[in-house]
Amino acid sequence: MPEPDAHLGVTFDTNKLFYAVSAPARSSFIERVGQIDFSFDLVDSIARRDPDTFPRICDILSKLIRDEDVSGVRIVIPPILECWSIVPKTVYDQDDEREAHLDILMRGVDIRQMAPEWHQLSNRDFKLLSVRHKANLETFSFLMNGPVNGNLCSDFQIGEKWMQVSRYHGSFMTVSSYNGILSISSYILGKLRAATYISYEDVADLSYLWLQYSSHLPWMLGMHEQILVFGDQSGRIIENLQPYWDDSSEVIVMDSLEKMQLNSEEETYSFPLERAFPAILLSVP
Repeated sequence: MPEPDAHLGVTFDTNKLFYAVSAPARSSFIERVGQIDFSFDLVDSIARRDPDTFPRICDILSKLIRDEDVSGVRIVIPPILECWSIVPKTVYDQDDEREAHLDILMRGVDIRQMAPEWHQLSNRDFKLLSVRHKANLETFSFLMNGPVNGNLCSDFQIGEKWMQVSRYHGSFMTVSSYNGILSISSYILGKLRAATYISYEDVADLSYLWLQYSSHLPWMLGMHEQILVFGDQSGRIIENLQPYWDDSSEVIVMDSLEKMQLNSEEETYSFPLERAFPAILLSVP
């Protein structure tokens, strides 16, 4: 019987690449978690396929794949490179309605340059639509080029992966922060309920923005048994937003492998582990 393969999970945030490698034949075991620093903004470089900096990211990722001998790579696509919208299923069911909705969301972009994906929600009368530019998909395809099976995951799929790893199927919300982006997803009874993301300039602005967004998206103020917080500035995110969360929610910063229900021989890390949480989860086969 063939031995299971190692997998690589990757996430980007400002000038840092976080990665994790699973251990073949060892369930729930992470072989390695790391951080690689760059002198430029990674998301900006990838979005523009900057000729001066993008090749450096490709070289580093290729080296990781070779050195770790992985057979599969999963990367979190930064939310800023996607458009998310929750639409009635009736829109999905009719070709002309789908195209009209895409035109509204992506005005100015030729529909032939769009790559829409539809995701099931807990309420079957609606679907979550995520739209990516085909040019960005080509860039990520080039980034992962090599003898691997590449997969791009949206930030709201981190919660779905968490349910697979933890076997937890209660109600919970994920709150992840990147450079100027706050991504929020809600799950109930093992299914995605809703997702959105907020652009901000300063963490202190999030209190106002949370109230503004939640006035249109009441699920953000809903009851959740757990709220998982990860990414950059998790402490400040909680400080600013916890007053608006359900008092009964257990707020969990995903800052240790124990909380992630995973194991590793490594015991200490030189960076906040919650920033690598998406990469760690995605490395689990």
